[in-house]
Amino acid sequence: MAPDTRTVFGQATFRLMPNDDFSTGPTEARITELSLGAFSISYSWAHPQDGKQYGQLLIGAPHEESKIVTVGWVDTWHQKPHLQVFTGTAETDSIKLEANYIADWRWQIELIGLSTDSPTMTFRNVVPESALQQQPPSDTPIGAGPYDVSVFSWRS
Repeated sequence: MAPDTRTVFGQATFRLMPNDDFSTGPTEARITELSLGAFSISYSWAHPQDGKQYGQLLIGAPHEESKIVTVGWVDTWHQKPHLQVFTGTAETDSIKLEANYIADWRWQIELIGLSTDSPTMTFRNVVPESALQQQPPSDTPIGAGPYDVSVFSWRS
């Protein structure tokens, strides 16, 4: 049986820092259900200064005895050139992922509704407590914890 692939279109928001305003641009994704809960998502989005960007997630099916999933991610702007590996949990039509990328800085990715007509994908950067001590006094202070960097909203 061939994998079920569909293309979805929508808008993606982006901001670098939590105090920045969001920019909005077009996004497109090909979502492929590979088998038994495994997915592949190839997507594009527009960075406000750097133009069109591309990404790919390969989402493994949950382990039989748990809801744990493993995911590989690359993105021409957010995560390059190396593959970032995430672990997380799969619930009914949602997947929550997390991984360290530099020291105690973390990425979170949340996928909702992959098998629906309106899937979403949210990238969050998690600012560690240790980073707060490194902020220049002239900068607008930011707090520790997660903030949305990009939100992709698609429709079939």
